[in-house]
Amino acid sequence: MFGIEVLEVVIGLIFVYLLLSLLATTLNEIIMNWLYSRGKNLKIALETMLNDEEGGDVLCEQFFEHPLVRKLRRKEKGSFPAYISNQYFSKVLIELLYPKEGGNIDKLRKGIEGLPEGKTKKVLRSFLLDAEGNLDKFKANLEVWYEEIMLQATAWYKRRVQIILFFLGLSISVVFNADTFRIAQKLSFDPDSRAQVIAQADSFIAKYDSLNTGVVEKEEIDTMRRQVYQLVHEEIEMSSSALGMGWKETKYKRLWLWGIPLPGVLRAVPGWLITAFAITLGAPFWFDLLKRLMSVRADGRKPVSDIKLTDTSS
Repeated sequence: MFGIEVLEVVIGLIFVYLLLSLLATTLNEIIMNWLYSRGKNLKIALETMLNDEEGGDVLCEQFFEHPLVRKLRRKEKGSFPAYISNQYFSKVLIELLYPKEGGNIDKLRKGIEGLPEGKTKKVLRSFLLDAEGNLDKFKANLEVWYEEIMLQATAWYKRRVQIILFFLGLSISVVFNADTFRIAQKLSFDPDSRAQVIAQADSFIAKYDSLNTGVVEKEEIDTMRRQVYQLVHEEIEMSSSALGMGWKETKYKRLWLWGIPLPGVLRAVPGWLITAFAITLGAPFWFDLLKRLMSVRADGRKPVSDIKLTDTSS
């Protein structure tokens, strides 16, 4: 194959990774919203901060029952706010630590000393000592602590997302028989399939200027389900035959390993795994790469007379 044909095969692979990544990401958001929403993630992070392993609840329950926090929650029973700012956190926590009459740094110290013995109390004592009697500095210490914990919580969430995304990607690869090696072979030796996939990729780019695949809230789930249906029926099924995907006409020869006959479908496992790993990179990554390579392809197919040359004689 010549350079342009190789580029088109790569574009075809990237396009299938993009479509399957979109499907996996959408399904992943639905699952994460159901099993492990941002509100639940925030709750776990605050429990880590405001509860003690030995003594149980210290301040967490009071924190979520504070009027400022309750106003951030949705009306459904058991819901939690998806986000609390650093300033809100420090304000609510200081109000919980003060005795009922409110007051200055000395009364704040009294509130901390009234907490059960444990790690939470030790942390707050440390912040108070570091503040050297300055309430604003104590407040800033709380906000830095909260921000660090939120960074950790975000990392926890992302790890869970990546794990679920990989297994979703592997499941999708098997369901659609998206074997990377089989797809590459189909595109390499079938010019008509290459042309069909390139046309579909070009149409996809023209249809979508950018991809937004952020975390969704509960009220957006129905929209996400419609997107799944549309993606499967309008994009993936349309390109399946051209990409060599699907199970209808797929036949695998029996695989022999050390003289032992094994099901021929095992030949597809390496290709499925590669596809699954590709899906974990995310749709935005493949979309940006697809746009760049389509631009390179378009420039490569321009006649020499249409390409502007830079005058280097001066």
